[in-house]
Amino acid sequence: MAGEFLHWRKFAKQDHSRACPICGKEIRLATHPEEIAVRVITVVVLVGSAYLMKHRGGGYLAILATAAAIIAISFGLAHLRLRDAQRFRKAEGA
Repeated sequence: MAGEFLHWRKFAKQDHSRACPICGKEIRLATHPEEIAVRVITVVVLVGSAYLMKHRGGGYLAILATAAAIIAISFGLAHLRLRDAQRFRKAEGA
């Protein structure tokens, strides 16, 4: 390798999961309200469908398909809404 070794001390000083690959400054993931809403909708749909499956005699497949469709549509709409949104922003301390 002709003496070309990486100095790992340089890499250990920064957290690569929170550092911009271009400028090296700290960044953090920007969580949008639409993402939180989709997560809440997913939990509500899953709990509601589990409740319906437990207390309703038959038709598990219809309930499961409806729940999957609602979750897929909500994730799709959030994806379309946020496809051009900024994913990262400056960290508070930066």
